[in-house]
Formats: sequence, C-alpha cells, structure tokens
Amino acid sequence: FPYTTLFRSLWVYISIGLPDLKFYPWIGFVAWAAFFAGGGGTVGFIKPLGASLAGILLTALTMYGVGVAGGSLTSLIILVSILALILVLIADISYFSYTPAAFLGAATFFGSGGKPDDSIIYVILSWVAGLTLGYLSEVLGKKMAKKEVA
Repeated sequence: FPYTTLFRSLWVYISIGLPDLKFYPWIGFVAWAAFFAGGGGTVGFIKPLGASLAGILLTALTMYGVGVAGGSLTSLIILVSILALILVLIADISYFSYTPAAFLGAATFFGSGGKPDDSIIYVILSWVAGLTLGYLSEVLGKKMAKKEVA
C-alpha cells in the first residue's frame, strides 16, 4: 500500500508539477489500470504495451488522414470506423491481442487532443510511465507483503 501511494504521488509530481516534461497525468493512470487489468507482472506490462502503442499510432495516422481528407465530419466518421475495425482485426497478432488496450490507446490519443504532432511522443511516454509504475508498485508491494508475513 505505501509503495502505491508513493508512486501515485511521484507520478502526480512528475506529470503535473513538472509541466515542461509534457506528460499526461490521466493517461499514466489509464495505463497503470491497464497493467493490472492485463494481469499484472511481466505479462501485465507487455500485453497492454503493444496494443496501446498500436492504438495510439494508428489513431494518429487516422487523424492525419482526416486532415488530408479535408477534416470534415464525414471523413472523421469513415476513417474512425476503419480504425475501429483495424483495432479489432489486429487482435489476431499476439503482440496486439489485448484489444481493450488498443482502444484505450486510441481513446487516450483522442483525449490528448488528437493532433498528429509531437504530442504522440508524450502520449506514448505517459503510457510507458503508467505501465512501469504499475509494475513497480506491484513488485515492491509484493516484497513488502512478504516481509510483513515473515
């Protein structure tokens, strides 16, 4: 418990208290949740990583395409529908098989403003930070629990 509190506090400080780093605090928490929803441990880190990165990058590509197509609502509807289909279809590829994380990655990119610019990097870094903090909080929490039992 204390480690998760420590890591949450650290994440809030880094993502909000150091705004020049351009992290998205809420995206880190979404990724942290995806870590635990993915089963925790190494699998909980790797399973959402590939799918979320695919969701982020494919959504950025989609939004770029929307811009190229003139930015109309019609182009947005058509291209986002194609994106959703692709996010489901890539689930047959093991590295992208955690479909909820693919859609969470897409949603976090949309929520970040959905602009295909350098924000892509900060969305990805926020995801990696959240997954890492989830992993560390689990590992250190388990070590602490073992010490208390002993």
